[in-house]
Amino acid sequence: MPSPEQMPNVPSVLLVEDNLRVSDELALVLETGGYNTRCANDGEHMRSLLASYTPNVVILDLNLPGEDGISLCKWLRYVYPNIGIVMLTARVMGSDRTEGYQAGADVYLTKPTRSEEVLAVIRNLLRRSEKSGTTEKNEPSCWSLHLKSMCLISPESDVLSLTPKETVALKTLAQSLSHCTYNDLIDKLGGETSHLSFDKVRLEVLISRLRTKLFNFKEQSIEIKTIHRTGYRLTKALVVRER
Repeated sequence: MPSPEQMPNVPSVLLVEDNLRVSDELALVLETGGYNTRCANDGEHMRSLLASYTPNVVILDLNLPGEDGISLCKWLRYVYPNIGIVMLTARVMGSDRTEGYQAGADVYLTKPTRSEEVLAVIRNLLRRSEKSGTTEKNEPSCWSLHLKSMCLISPESDVLSLTPKETVALKTLAQSLSHCTYNDLIDKLGGETSHLSFDKVRLEVLISRLRTKLFNFKEQSIEIKTIHRTGYRLTKALVVRER
């Protein structure tokens, strides 16, 4: 099956659902309805797919392993302000619905949902995007980290070159919604040997060097903040791209 990036004129949907049966059934409905569909089973998988393409609509379950749907929705709305977000969940309480809309969802649907309703919701979101002229503007408008070229790009398209370990460190920080512990970063930067080849001292040196680069980059640079005795976090959202 062609990937979404190979079919630019076909509307694409990213379905984030950890129940395999529900995911398979809904993906079939979406594909039959004419949408190029990809599926993710959790937040980490979702982010890895977003590194290679940007869908028109994301359908997001709330009860996910790891990061929950509310947190992911907030991140999606910040990084991709024009993307359509549909929450599809078994939570039926009014307070849950309110929280979903406050997180940035466009539509909140409760399970079980009829196939016709899901397709109608997506059509309406795409129609709204076309009327507002945002159909082709779903690319993130914030900082982006490009893995293949090992560079950081600002919203104004300024480019900062990175070393391989700086790239890994920023990727790890970017994919953590709150903060990264020292051990998280050491594990990623040390590879299979982990603490044997990369320790906290080396991590602090790397972070210090990276901070200097970021500080000298531009006036409104992204920053790495220290969480006392815990780890680090980024001050701004950073989307990770494969290219």
